[in-house]
Amino acid sequence: MADNMQEEEGILRKELSEYGRRSFERGLICGTGGNLSARIPGTDKVLVTPTGISLGDVRPNENILVSLDGEVLDSPMDLIPSKETSFHLRAYRLRPDINAVAHLHPPYATAYANKGIALPLVTVSARANLKHVPTIECALPGSEELCELVTKGLGDYPEARTLLMKEHGILALGKDLKTAFYLADLVEDTAKVAFIAANIKF
Repeated sequence: MADNMQEEEGILRKELSEYGRRSFERGLICGTGGNLSARIPGTDKVLVTPTGISLGDVRPNENILVSLDGEVLDSPMDLIPSKETSFHLRAYRLRPDINAVAHLHPPYATAYANKGIALPLVTVSARANLKHVPTIECALPGSEELCELVTKGLGDYPEARTLLMKEHGILALGKDLKTAFYLADLVEDTAKVAFIAANIKF
């Protein structure tokens, strides 16, 4: 059993780094912003990306193991978990079906978030896969207030798989990292199409 858990942890460490790199290369994040996490299925343990390192550069052994209560269980490189770990952990406690959380800062989606409106679902794919992408209010990154706003958003929109975060970015929730990443990518593509469509003049 312990061997299986270690194997699962090793796989998730690699996936976190892989999808962090993809997020950076897709322009869903820049600099050292954003954070990803993945719950080890069937446990109360979560791997989260470290603070202060670009998601494009995080290596598998730099991802940090924490408990659902926020206790650091293993940080091989003595790194610090993302300052926004608290709302990742809150999402896992509220949504037992969720095993991955992606918090990213894609520009078009963030621009719509700043308007304080739900994302316009302007494509068939968006309507089929996203259903509804509401906006929640902003607070300082890493603050308890932001964690409470995310908690309220998850409670107010229990069916939402993605949320826009005013002045901040987006939150995507998936059954695994691949799902969370592609949801985030679809949100940004939808926002881009919505912006272009709104600015086409006849």
